[in-house]
Amino acid sequence: MNIASNRILLTAKRLVDGSGNPPIEKPYLVIEDNKITEVGQGSIQAKFEDGIKLDFSDATIIPGLIDTHTHLNYPGDGTHTDDVMDRDDDELLIQSIANAQEYLRQGVTTIRDNGAKNRTTISLRRGIQQGLLEGPHLDLCVNPLTITGGHMWQMGAEADGVEEVIKGVRKLVKLEAGYIKVAATGGSTKTSHRNLPAYSYDELKALVDEAHKFNLLVAAHAHATEGILNSLNAGVDMIIHCSWIEPDNTPKYRADIARKIADAGTWVNPTLDQSIGRRREQLVALKDKGEITKGQSATLDVLQNDYERRLAEVNEMINTGVRMVTGSDCGWAYVPFNRIWGEMNLLVAAGLSPLEAIKSATLDAADSLAVAGKTGTLFKGKEADIGIFTGDPVKDVKLLKDPVAVFKSGRRFV
Repeated sequence: MNIASNRILLTAKRLVDGSGNPPIEKPYLVIEDNKITEVGQGSIQAKFEDGIKLDFSDATIIPGLIDTHTHLNYPGDGTHTDDVMDRDDDELLIQSIANAQEYLRQGVTTIRDNGAKNRTTISLRRGIQQGLLEGPHLDLCVNPLTITGGHMWQMGAEADGVEEVIKGVRKLVKLEAGYIKVAATGGSTKTSHRNLPAYSYDELKALVDEAHKFNLLVAAHAHATEGILNSLNAGVDMIIHCSWIEPDNTPKYRADIARKIADAGTWVNPTLDQSIGRRREQLVALKDKGEITKGQSATLDVLQNDYERRLAEVNEMINTGVRMVTGSDCGWAYVPFNRIWGEMNLLVAAGLSPLEAIKSATLDAADSLAVAGKTGTLFKGKEADIGIFTGDPVKDVKLLKDPVAVFKSGRRFV
């Protein structure tokens, strides 16, 4: 077999193809230009006469990871969203560049940004496309549609009523948004109400129909149960958070609605690391060192209760057949751009196997973004988006950090 000099041969201890199949031991993978051209098991060294040979003897080759929920404008250091949105666009663009590059170094080769201010992520996308800077593949909503004063209103896409949401979708199509994000309920923005629906069913239905007319997927931010149900009935493609919050601000899991979500095949991104993971982890560390304050201790008690409740809810959804996808919400609150493994680890705690959690951040994530034909698995003809990590992540997904090598479209970045 003649192998051109622009080919790269990768060998390792094991390969996880992202489809949910068991790992392949002693694998090889060949990259030519930006594509995977061959995947197999055993020795190929004698056939590989030209090109670059790279052996990772104690490592695992996996597809480049995909995070379906990021906020590139945000620092992930606990700064409140309203304070971040007070910053000027130039500062937010610089933050976005730093975050995108850090995530690529962490083996995340595709990210969906879930909302940024004005046109900052459009500038980032252009810079990457023009080769002016490095970064992962980007799927942008540009700005989330929200009611006046609703969650994330500062990002620049307020719309009220059926006519305005339809026009809002068309404006985002004009800006070449990759999908539509809608704040179906309030959130942490101070002028919004997390426990209440923001848009009516009629508004959401008009928005979804208009987006689908342009072949754009719709992801709905939804904490309040009524907003979850409105989003589901309107036909959104993904429900984000899915927190089951009643109007009186108390949580109440709804098995009947969860069954409808499963039957509809709607994706759910529960954002566990942002809601119950990272901050709880930080406070536990302070408690263990005897450095926790009284106020922090009270916060930890609340987070511990939320931790147990949310894991139980997500476990119920998994057992019901709801399709879970990895989306860390990184940038927001206390989650930096180096913790996709944190979200995956919590999905394991909620009931997925490590192999299923890897699939949720590869093939399933790609499927939920409608890019599974291009990336998300290590099969012949797919984009050569690849992460290589020391150890066996099928035993422990926490090993999916600090990769020894990262390839995006066949080009090595780590």
